[in-house]
Amino acid sequence: MVYLCTLGAHAIYLKIDHNAGIPVSAQIAEQITYQVVSGKLAPGAKIPSVRALAAELTLNPTTVARVYQQLEADGLIYTQRGRGTFIAPHRTAYTLAEKKRRLSPAIRALVLEAGKVGLDYEKLQHLIDEEIEAITGEKP
Repeated sequence: MVYLCTLGAHAIYLKIDHNAGIPVSAQIAEQITYQVVSGKLAPGAKIPSVRALAAELTLNPTTVARVYQQLEADGLIYTQRGRGTFIAPHRTAYTLAEKKRRLSPAIRALVLEAGKVGLDYEKLQHLIDEEIEAITGEKP
């Protein structure tokens, strides 16, 4: 099921599949994260309140609140009491060492999983390049 949640001039597109075997909260968090990193949700854009999004998706507000708390902890969104929830400015303050420290576990897991399924590293690199292009719209 595809949902379009709008608030003012901004919209969040969410595709929720209750039969996917993936928690709805994880689906929401992943899709909002994707829209932020792809630029579809620009820094400063206002997003629906917890109540508004929960009502639109017919979910318990606690579920949406947990998603927003995680996204806020990850630095993707921020809340201003009385004003709403917004997409956070892009962080550029991380040093290269900090970026590497944060990404290394995920990269290692990806490389190991590729080896387990028999995908050679050249093909893995090609898949990564395709995903970067899908997110950014530019060839890496």
